[in-house]
Amino acid sequence: MASAIPILSPGASSTTTTTNGEDPAPSPSPSTTAPWSSKPAPASSSSSSSKTPSSSRPVSLTNSNKTRTCRNVVIHGFCKYEGKGCEFNHDLGKPSVSVSSPEISKAKLHVNSPVFKPSSLSTGSVKPDAINAPEFVPKSSQAGIDPNAQAGPAYSDPRQPAHSYASAMPNNLMNTLNSLTTGFPQFGINDMSMAGSMTGNYYGEAPVNNYYYQGSGAMLHQPLQYHLYNTPLPHVSNLLPHQKTIHGFFISDTLREELHRKNETTLQTVNPQEYGLPEEIHEYHSLYPLDPTQEKSTEVFGYQSSVYKSMCSVDGRTYCLRRIEGFRLSNELAMQTIEGWRRIRHANIVSVREAFTSKAFGDHSLIFVYDYHPCSRTLYDVHFGPQAQLASQVVVGAPKNTDHNIHERVLWSYLIQMTSALKKIHSAGLAARLIDPTKILVTGKNRIRLNCCGIMDMLTFDSSPNVAHLQQDDILNLGQLMLTLACRSLTATHNIPKSIDYIAQHYSQDLKNIILFLMSQPVPMKTVDQIITMLGARVLQEVNDVQNANDVLESDLGRELENGRLARLLMKFGFINERPEFDMDPAWSETGDRYIIKLFRDYVFHQVDETGLPVLDVAHVLTCLNKLDAGVDEKIVLMSRDELSCLIVSYREIKACIESAFRDLSKSK
Repeated sequence: MASAIPILSPGASSTTTTTNGEDPAPSPSPSTTAPWSSKPAPASSSSSSSKTPSSSRPVSLTNSNKTRTCRNVVIHGFCKYEGKGCEFNHDLGKPSVSVSSPEISKAKLHVNSPVFKPSSLSTGSVKPDAINAPEFVPKSSQAGIDPNAQAGPAYSDPRQPAHSYASAMPNNLMNTLNSLTTGFPQFGINDMSMAGSMTGNYYGEAPVNNYYYQGSGAMLHQPLQYHLYNTPLPHVSNLLPHQKTIHGFFISDTLREELHRKNETTLQTVNPQEYGLPEEIHEYHSLYPLDPTQEKSTEVFGYQSSVYKSMCSVDGRTYCLRRIEGFRLSNELAMQTIEGWRRIRHANIVSVREAFTSKAFGDHSLIFVYDYHPCSRTLYDVHFGPQAQLASQVVVGAPKNTDHNIHERVLWSYLIQMTSALKKIHSAGLAARLIDPTKILVTGKNRIRLNCCGIMDMLTFDSSPNVAHLQQDDILNLGQLMLTLACRSLTATHNIPKSIDYIAQHYSQDLKNIILFLMSQPVPMKTVDQIITMLGARVLQEVNDVQNANDVLESDLGRELENGRLARLLMKFGFINERPEFDMDPAWSETGDRYIIKLFRDYVFHQVDETGLPVLDVAHVLTCLNKLDAGVDEKIVLMSRDELSCLIVSYREIKACIESAFRDLSKSK
């Protein structure tokens, strides 16, 4: 054991042999034979020299001992001869050649074993002041370092760690990793540089999801999980007439998703301070910019305009605010022009509510209030925007000039709806004055509405306008709009003969004739009634399509009506079942008619199969609740939970019990 090993004196230390086969350390006595001599060792060390061959390499007397660790320090932790003649190294912190005794090498490992110190650690190339060396940063990551980062940023990105992992790697390891820049081309990996991947996004080079790391100036929001609504599976499509799937009890997934998206868009809000918006304008608050590009063009109105969604503090409804920037109202009579537009209510016109001036934005602004239609798009975005251009490439690899015309039935629908809107406007003695693809909203499938009505009347106010001339311009603008849509080109009006030839090649003669009539000179004055006459049977087809769409919506509404009846039943169940106490009776819900209601609840929701697993049959639940709501005479067997008693009752009797219990609760008010 280590405790039995005596502490050796400096003289005795020269009589032992090292474990690495070298000659023992010489004694400080002057009679010691030089290590490079060929003479045998002294008698005191003859036994050890006979077992271990002496080294033929010359060893210095002073440097050899000073670099070796004293065995007393290794075994006992101290040497009492330190400073009293022992010339071995007593500082374990300094690198030295490991020297161990034969006893230690032969002994087993125990708790008092010395700490392992690698003997091959080279310290010749490391200078003492290397501890103050600057932190290592790879060259490829220095270019992406912010020079102002040392000053301490006010905001830290949660995706960035506090320290770079690259700085913790040894230099030789980083050099090895950085040398693998050629990658593995045979596997499709061309860049294996570690310097760029050790800083910045540690989870890959893909863009980070902005929904989870929102910038302070981004109008982003967490979307609803529309994908949770799945469509019916194909293998359950061939059902018997009396069979239904779960989708047969609810509205279609497409309509549900559309309604959810509209509700989500209506409730969107932003911080007004981030966008420089006022907290409140007149009686409207919670402004939300509707123009995602924030491009304020002066091409249409002659002034910069912007659109916002807002909530009214009077009726709590959502409205759309159209702001005309930098407009000074020179004549107060111009505000009276909006009164005629407020009385117009039409299915293809965005209704005007009011107009007023405001300085809430820091300038003189004219505000128009319209009805808000969520998730609507302009006619320009639908047919001429970037997404429409991508949708036109129906063939993979097709050239960019591939024609993808709008269906003629859609064009007839647009023309009929716009004609109906102009008929309402002209009958009221007004003129639209603005029929432009960027100011016509598409609020549904092929459903369009004329927007921004009444703005031009106020911007270009005239006390005695020529309404007849303005109405002729409306008909001409309608013809230009149809020509642009048929050719699907905003420059179709620049070369009208060529555009008419294109329409003749791709559409019917009736569509070509009505477009020529709209764009011809008024001799005599053209009216909307003439356009309606030319539409003829196309109007009947449009009415038929509208009625069919109405039938589909009524069918979906009927399904939801049934769901509302079932929801009322479930709410009554919740009021009655498991009520702790009523009318000073703790067992009210467990006695009388309420006990039958409790057993019926178990019959509907708490059934189990033959293996004891719960039965999750939605069809069974809907069937039982519908029979209960109708109060049919069909009888069922209700069993208690201990299976000791059974009751045979009808749905009519159960319904009477529910109505009686609910009346008792209602009388307590």
